[in-house]
Amino acid sequence: MDYIKRFTTREGVRMSIAVTTDTVETARVRHDLWPVATAALGRAMTGALLLAGDFKNHENVSLRIKGDGPLGVVHVDAFSDNTVRGYVDEPHVDVPLKRAGKLDVGAAVGHHGEVQVTRFTKLAQDYTSTSPIQSGEVAEDLAYYLYTSEQVPSTISLGVLVDPDYHTIVAGGFIVQALPDATDAALAMVEKNINELGPVTEYLKEHPDGKGLVEKVLDGLTVNEVYNEPVSFKCRCSRDRFAGVLMTLREDDKKSLLEDETTELVCHYCNAKCHCSKKELAAMFTPTGAIE
Repeated sequence: MDYIKRFTTREGVRMSIAVTTDTVETARVRHDLWPVATAALGRAMTGALLLAGDFKNHENVSLRIKGDGPLGVVHVDAFSDNTVRGYVDEPHVDVPLKRAGKLDVGAAVGHHGEVQVTRFTKLAQDYTSTSPIQSGEVAEDLAYYLYTSEQVPSTISLGVLVDPDYHTIVAGGFIVQALPDATDAALAMVEKNINELGPVTEYLKEHPDGKGLVEKVLDGLTVNEVYNEPVSFKCRCSRDRFAGVLMTLREDDKKSLLEDETTELVCHYCNAKCHCSKKELAAMFTPTGAIE
């Protein structure tokens, strides 16, 4: 069901929508996330997918939110093939609800810190920029980042609804941006539509597939769909990549690992585990594979 769609209008407004329920649920299960961690990471993963708007140039985006809250760092990588991965430093965090049924993501992320975004494309040098956290609620922080660091006025709405049994009910969001030729009338119309829409999680709860969302937000404008692709959680880790990391260790650390019969490596991004025997490590570390 998960997807990302992008739209343009004749009136100079563009919009992207992402439904990420299954993607967020996969991350929750892999990392054994508690509800507020699911909400924070889910919003960040959805936001990173929406930020990677340069799909023609195969752009990858790395998002790092480092606040002073108990979650620690929220780190997400969104790739040009619309796959995404991510983690939080502390998956088992519990903070008081804002109100009945409303997770306090801002308290978990923290109200002070920074948002860092790195864009990777094949056509240009990697670009990294930062901005201060505004609320810790993620959507507002990303909108502020786009306005101050990339000079793109944007409205972002992100949401993750988590069931009492911890599973992800719905997740998704959208971003609306004004292009240079946007008319004041069009922007006023979109602002009115977004205010009437309310929280995106409430809409997705009633419409889990996101159907009709673009028509509500861009009501009154001439809309053209330009992109529609599936989205999923996927990590780039592999046994070869784990081996590459091991080869960068200092010689003393390599010798220390060879003292154990088995070494377990864990990927931060997806929690996958790789086990290497003493014999395998010896073959990796020494040309002859001899164990000293």
